[in-house]
Amino acid sequence: MAESDPQPRCATAGILPAKAGAPPGCLPDASQTLLLRAALAADAEAADAWSQWYARHGLEVPDEASLRLLPLVYRNLERCGGGPGSEWNKVRGMYRRAWAHNQWLHHQARPVIGKFAAAGWPVMLFKGAALGLLAYPDPGARPMLDVDILVPPDVAADAFAAMEAMGWRARRWRPVRLRASFFSSTHAMDFGSPEGGRIDLHWHPLVQCCHESASQPFWRHAVAVRFLDLDLMAPAATEHLLAVCVHGIVWSPLSSTRWVADAVLLLRAHPIDWRRLEESARALDLAPHLLAALRYLRSEWQAPVPGETLAALERMPCRASTMAEYARDVAPFARRTAGEDLLAFWGRWRRSLGGASPWPRLPRFAAYLQYAFELEHAGQLPAQLLRSAVRRIRGRA
Repeated sequence: MAESDPQPRCATAGILPAKAGAPPGCLPDASQTLLLRAALAADAEAADAWSQWYARHGLEVPDEASLRLLPLVYRNLERCGGGPGSEWNKVRGMYRRAWAHNQWLHHQARPVIGKFAAAGWPVMLFKGAALGLLAYPDPGARPMLDVDILVPPDVAADAFAAMEAMGWRARRWRPVRLRASFFSSTHAMDFGSPEGGRIDLHWHPLVQCCHESASQPFWRHAVAVRFLDLDLMAPAATEHLLAVCVHGIVWSPLSSTRWVADAVLLLRAHPIDWRRLEESARALDLAPHLLAALRYLRSEWQAPVPGETLAALERMPCRASTMAEYARDVAPFARRTAGEDLLAFWGRWRRSLGGASPWPRLPRFAAYLQYAFELEHAGQLPAQLLRSAVRRIRGRA
């Protein structure tokens, strides 16, 4: 697959995500933005935003993304006496329920994490579980569906097997036979326990880069965190901000308002090494994703993102495949050709080679597509691509 040389700059203009009024996706709509202001703004502004949001929507059937924000709204407004009306007791109850559920999830995950630690495997608390301890007012303000943990890539297969031996089961598709190519083509697996516990086991921190080069900065700069009775690691704020941004800016069927709160609270709680962040974006070829997220945070939330960092990201060269991947990530249902979609897959796979030339490794691209389409064997790939082509043609008819 031929690809043009890197473009002279990271040109995201024209394919940035839509703002207010957008359907579920990677940015909050107008209503969710109002609720975010209730969760993040200072006293009077937060109280006014809450009053406006509640007058329009009430608490009967909030959308899932807004429901996840209400515990943080409670903690933010409780500082200035709480919200008006009897319904405030319901919001308090939502916060308490989130706190209790998070504690339950923590205790369900404790035996697994303890087993990993006893085996001598490094364990990093990641995403919501770590953010609740290091950036939020308390863990109850950041509702979770699971506990995210990160292990080094070289112990991923052993960790996977250990969880299954303890009775945990994959909640998404997994191949019958776990080959090394599976762990080099994927970044994580969501597990569930018989009791209902949930752990998202990561062996790569970023879905966009399944290579140890993406993991190394997370381990190199990790900070200490206390999880129940265990001493674990968590990403430093710089690497965590990278993960929050490049994950949050990707389209999701559930509009992810929470990544905005994660990023804003991280920026308030900890200093960021902006040069290190720029270098990671350059090394991992993630400038378009990071630029879109940081530009939004600065313009809409007055986040302290240096203009020099935005300018540096704008100047970074970007391959055509990187831009195709970014465009597909933020607007997956936009009309595009099969070649453009294949170029996006190629860009993500090429990044996961860690800078090695793709040409001697072309068979690995087939393996990558196999797992992307959740196929048991690479031999099933031609039929899958044909079905995809037929659906594309019928969709345009």
